[in-house]
Amino acid sequence: MNRPLMCSTISHLLQQISKVHRNKGNQLLAAYNLHAGQEQFLATVLCGGAMTMNELTENLEVTPATVTRMAERLEKNGFLNKEKCCNDQRVVRVSLTEKGTEAATQIIDTTWNKLEQQMVRNMSMEEKILLRRLLMQVLENIEEEE
Repeated sequence: MNRPLMCSTISHLLQQISKVHRNKGNQLLAAYNLHAGQEQFLATVLCGGAMTMNELTENLEVTPATVTRMAERLEKNGFLNKEKCCNDQRVVRVSLTEKGTEAATQIIDTTWNKLEQQMVRNMSMEEKILLRRLLMQVLENIEEEE
């Protein structure tokens, strides 16, 4: 059987794209003193308003320990406030500080748009639409249960 070399597969190409995208994203996020994933945390709170740690765990689809670590780091760096719920002291609610709101807004409006434009530079609208459709199909295919 004639199998393609790993470096010629779509999987390998997607892996390379993901790695370069993550590295470029980290470079852009460094301007805000943030790391990959933290911007998603901030964007989730920006869009949803003050949230409990459990709500963040569900929305971000990560473990409670990950949300706790991220919240601690973001609070330490002045991006968010944590406070215990008055009805149940076990429940912690997080909200963005002014610094967090400004960073999340700039990242969404500027930083990710800059990266998006770089990714699709020299593509026609039809090619962008086709690429999006194909990537959505790839995602659907790999999420499918066999």
